[in-house]
Amino acid sequence: MNRNLLLSFLFILFSGFWSCAPSLDHRVVEGELIRLDSINAPVKDSATEAAIAPYREQLQAEMEEVLAYSEQPMRRDSPEGLLNNFVADLVLDIARELYTPEDDKPIDFCLLNYGGLRTSIPEGPVTRGRIFELMPFENEIVVITLSPEKTMKLFQYLAESEVGMPVSGITLGIKDNQPENIQIQGESFDPDRSYKVVTSDYLAGGGDRMDFFLQPQKSELIGLKIREAIIMHLKKQHEKGKKITSQLDGRIYYKD
Repeated sequence: MNRNLLLSFLFILFSGFWSCAPSLDHRVVEGELIRLDSINAPVKDSATEAAIAPYREQLQAEMEEVLAYSEQPMRRDSPEGLLNNFVADLVLDIARELYTPEDDKPIDFCLLNYGGLRTSIPEGPVTRGRIFELMPFENEIVVITLSPEKTMKLFQYLAESEVGMPVSGITLGIKDNQPENIQIQGESFDPDRSYKVVTSDYLAGGGDRMDFFLQPQKSELIGLKIREAIIMHLKKQHEKGKKITSQLDGRIYYKD
């Protein structure tokens, strides 16, 4: 092979090699570190502050509105707590009031999540802002129809839980992490019938590992957020001249 032919061959070979190689796009990214703390905080713009001020004052006034008065402090606890029972009871009551079943069968019981109760309710005045702290999420109320098998899985979940989930409409004994003496609306659990459970859309989607809610027989929205239900209940009680209250009634208990 002569020299010119060899050079031509090498040129074609390396041209093909480089054409198949991925192109590298080199870019230079520059940035600047801006510290945001009490010393380096940006100066407030007076015009912006003036525009925001009326809305801030209005929001503050709304959050300071007293919705009701509580007879006692309510905190979440396990296996049941005053706050657990209070919220679960009112959600069940309001959901039953608003729910229009196609099959004429009412909601059987309520199950919410312990972690969803973010603060306590104090004794004395209860403000709107306090309820937003208690329930800061935009969770919707949902009615889920469960098969007997999935309903039993729900009770097994409650028996194995390390904290007391807010429930209403049931009583449940727990022994060695197993559910016993299951009562729903005063009647023994029927392994041959379906049950309607009111809960949050977060749990209905399998939140907190409640996968027994997935693929239910039916799922129906009430059209109301849990926080709105709490506020509605407080206002009703206040209009009646009543204080809100709660009690421990042994709805979830441990057996020796």
